[in-house]
Parts: sequence; structure tokens; C-alpha cells
Amino acid sequence: MHGSPFSPWYSKDLWQHYDYRSLGIIGEPYLDIDFNDFFYLTDTGRRWDGYKVSLRDKIPVHQERWISQGLVFRSTKDIIKAANEGRLPDKIMMTFHPQRWNDAFVPWAKELLLQKVKNVVKRGLVLFK
Repeated sequence: MHGSPFSPWYSKDLWQHYDYRSLGIIGEPYLDIDFNDFFYLTDTGRRWDGYKVSLRDKIPVHQERWISQGLVFRSTKDIIKAANEGRLPDKIMMTFHPQRWNDAFVPWAKELLLQKVKNVVKRGLVLFK
């Protein structure tokens, strides 16, 4: 479900016109995973609770259920703590953006600043949509 939040196109819609299996793709997680059985965790917006600012990278039908189950995490430490305490579901789909996980300060800081600005804009779009 990646793509620019400002784009009029939704990348998942591509599969309404093409059969990804005929292209050798064995599965499309957003279409093939039953989110009744899986918890979805993503670092979208450079945060683990990015569903608050995300326009597309979320599973809205199930988000309220996950919130009511306490499956909301602000930091990686929160996720690790939940795992150690056995509070995570057995089945989790995780999506990561590798450019956000950088040990070098300059690329990390650049990504931080860019995401902070984008999140403010995206939150506005979510509120006014």
C-alpha cells in the first residue's frame, strides 16, 4: 500500500486490473492475509502508532479492535516489552521502511525531519478527509 499520500492513485488498485499470480508473485499481503487472524504492525510515518497519520498504510476495519486489545505501541521498546510479557498475538504482519533504521546520524536526522513534516501534513489530510 505504499505510495505518495498526495497521489490520486492507490497502489493496491493495480491488482483490480492485473493478476499478480500470473506475474509470478506468490501473494499480496494486503489482499491475501485474513486480518481477523493477524495483527498488523508498521513503522509508517516513522512511528509504530502511525495509523493516526497514515492515509493508506493501515487496516481500518480492524484497527479499533487492536486498540481495544491494547495493541498500540509508541516505541520499539514497547513492542519488545509486550513480546517479553507474551502480550503480542501469535500472528503478526510487520511492514518496515529500512531507510528509517539508520545508525549514521545525518541520514537518520534527515529522515526524522522529513517524516515529522510529512506527518503534520498527513494528519491534516486525515482530519479533513
